[in-house]
Amino acid sequence: MKHLLSLFLLISFVLVLLQSGTKQAFCLQAKTPEVVINKYLTAVISNDYETAYTLVSDDNEDIREWLEFLNFVTGIAPQKLVSTIHLAHSLTRHQVVQIDSPNDGTTVINVESTVPDMEEIFKLTHSENEIKSLYDNGSLPLKKKQGSFILVNENNNWKIKEIKGASGDSVSKIAMDLVEKLLSKEESMKMDKEIRNYQNSKRS
Repeated sequence: MKHLLSLFLLISFVLVLLQSGTKQAFCLQAKTPEVVINKYLTAVISNDYETAYTLVSDDNEDIREWLEFLNFVTGIAPQKLVSTIHLAHSLTRHQVVQIDSPNDGTTVINVESTVPDMEEIFKLTHSENEIKSLYDNGSLPLKKKQGSFILVNENNNWKIKEIKGASGDSVSKIAMDLVEKLLSKEESMKMDKEIRNYQNSKRS
């Protein structure tokens, strides 16, 4: 079980559409690092890992391999786990709090994430409808996390070179919180076996 839970550490969410007055202005805006981060977070929260993959630097295989792994996991996880993770994603909010441009050609974007505190929530309820109700009336347990993204310009396109801090693992932490609480021992063992087989196939 610990092996399974340890596999869920990294990444995470929410789109901010910045509209412009002309098509040309929008195209220029779409190339900015902040828009790339918003697009990446939106893709991850929507389980669109193929889009997220295209926004990662060619130099960072670790993030790309992790996105492939997340795509695999969501494909084999029992529906009740996937459904609750999707709900948690929909209640997650991200806000860019600072953008820095060091003299090394990179851009550093600091993000604050507000995510459901699933450990505390499950002390209250396991019902998705009740979780939604708690969120709507402002009483859902939440917690804030800080993280940063380092971007580099590759062929006139900004790409994510590195992810640091808790903001990046929000999605995975949600999943880690849910596994033991939502799945039976048999379901967890089956999922763990499939993940091991997947990892072994990648190594071979």
